[in-house]
Amino acid sequence: MFPSTGEVRYTCGMPSEQHRAALGVVALVLVFALAVPAWAEVPRRAEVMSLEPLVDRVVTGQLAAYRIPGATVAVVRDGQVVARGYGDADAGKHTPVVADKTLFRVASLGKLFVWTAVMQLAERGRIDLDADVHMYLEDLRLPGAYDRPLTLAHLMAHAGGFEVHERLWPEGPPPGTLLEYLRERMPARVRPPGELSAYSDYGTSLAEHIVERVSGRPFEQYLRENVLEPLGMRRTFFRRTVPPELAADMALGHTLENGSPRAQPLEQVVVASSGSLLTTATDLARFMLAHLQGGQHEGHRILREETVRRMHCQHFTHDPRLSGWAHGFMEFHLDGQRLIGHLGDAYLFHSLLVLMPEQGTGLFVSYNGPGEKEGAQRARMELLRTVLAHGPPAPPSDKPVPPRDFAERAARFAGGYQTTWRAYGTAESSLGWRQEIRVRDGRDGTLHIREPGHAPRRWVEVEPRLFRPAEDPAAPERVAFREDAAGHITHLFFENQPAAAYERVPWYETSAFTYGLLAVCATLFALAVLAGVLHRSPATGLLAVIGLLHLLFLSGFTLLVRHHVELVEYGAAPRLLGVSMACALGAAVLTPGAFAWSARAWWKRSGTLALRLSLTGATLAATAFAAWLHHWHLLGFGAWLLEAVF
Repeated sequence: MFPSTGEVRYTCGMPSEQHRAALGVVALVLVFALAVPAWAEVPRRAEVMSLEPLVDRVVTGQLAAYRIPGATVAVVRDGQVVARGYGDADAGKHTPVVADKTLFRVASLGKLFVWTAVMQLAERGRIDLDADVHMYLEDLRLPGAYDRPLTLAHLMAHAGGFEVHERLWPEGPPPGTLLEYLRERMPARVRPPGELSAYSDYGTSLAEHIVERVSGRPFEQYLRENVLEPLGMRRTFFRRTVPPELAADMALGHTLENGSPRAQPLEQVVVASSGSLLTTATDLARFMLAHLQGGQHEGHRILREETVRRMHCQHFTHDPRLSGWAHGFMEFHLDGQRLIGHLGDAYLFHSLLVLMPEQGTGLFVSYNGPGEKEGAQRARMELLRTVLAHGPPAPPSDKPVPPRDFAERAARFAGGYQTTWRAYGTAESSLGWRQEIRVRDGRDGTLHIREPGHAPRRWVEVEPRLFRPAEDPAAPERVAFREDAAGHITHLFFENQPAAAYERVPWYETSAFTYGLLAVCATLFALAVLAGVLHRSPATGLLAVIGLLHLLFLSGFTLLVRHHVELVEYGAAPRLLGVSMACALGAAVLTPGAFAWSARAWWKRSGTLALRLSLTGATLAATAFAAWLHHWHLLGFGAWLLEAVF
């Protein structure tokens, strides 16, 4: 049986000679220079077709197909670098993207610099990755306590046990300093560290603060002296807002208006590690080369070789059969090859950095617009797959055959699973069911797993609690389930998605129950309003008010959830949220009175039987809905937010 919790471990070192030979057979061809020949193990088709024209064609086609204004790309291999800019940095002015000049906001790729700084201090003996972080936090105390201490190793795998805030609405203006952010935006700790991963900007910001405390310097100053300047990265900055002297060289983010990209003002970022990195393709090529060349580039060393090997090894995984986390790098397995890297997603920028340490290969791409139907997020993976497909093909996989006894066990996997990347003790916890993974018995020896916005897919068990796609056995996807000591299935994990786990939730938190409750309650509330209009009495009038208030809440909350980006942009989100929550709170306060009037109607046999049934139904709906609001922390929050906003 596999461990019941995620593991923090070290599983790799220098590849053995046999491992090197095996990797050579399936080596990834990323030769991007004009006259660099393919190495010996690669088929000759890689020699006759340079990768540079292929990537040119792919990226140029993506910009047109997805209506993305521009992109910047860098590829490195064996010390060689090719960096290119595509399209416009500013579509309105038709300013071209220049690889060594145009600055892109690459969002969470900046976290890799935080973790590089942490590893520097660790190798110098200034930081212990396995020590309690409170050793370095004299000016900050984290909430909650567990038997095992919270360590930097946990933070590097986003397994600190923090809940995640600010997925729907902002919490006021951004704090002025990093320490203010850590104090004002401190999330609750909802599970022991090292148990499950839940991608945490707060955890990385905590590590950034530790770098400042230990080094005695502001984070960017430390980084410039110890990483950026040694590597010659003179066009890389951590800036929450863009200074005037850099504005002319910035790529602007773009939205789509009437099918055409429109440049938008640069957004302000809350803290440096959470997305404020400004850089160029050529600068990131230097950073990739340093990591691929044992911690040095052009004679300047930022890490020792053994530190780099340790940093690139997997040290946390939810299941030993799946990808996990290296020290701050996400781990991916595609086409039989192991990659490490990171995604970067700002509001209007989407980026990807991927390394193949065993092959000395790296890829970076950033797009300055989400494109049509979030096309940029698909485009970066398409580009990666294009590069991978240019090498030798992955070995064929046999179509999986369902185990004979699976039909007897399928029901134990069925249910709703919700991400750990969410809030638990605030009103934002109410959003978890919207991103639920639904699992059911396929009745044909498979599981049907449905992700939000997608059709269900069939999965076949190939090992105990490990599944592969039934229709596409060569696909890199895997799904693993975890069971507890009693044999109950408790969690679901996806291959190549180490940033979060999925917890099995009770029936009353599932999306099916929630949608059903909302539909029934909304119908009964509407009938209560109609009854109040047609049969005027104190009882029907009270229930009509309760129904109307709840319908206003549902309308406002639905509008906020579906259009929160636009509402936040125009400053309307907090007011709309406050009014919606106040309506729900008012309806909940009036509900006991509805019970009294409903009981009185039955006692005195007032009105027709149909009217009394409708009053009772509306009263029970109001009670159930108030309980639902209370469960998701929406009632008390409404009063606080209304007071804060108005």
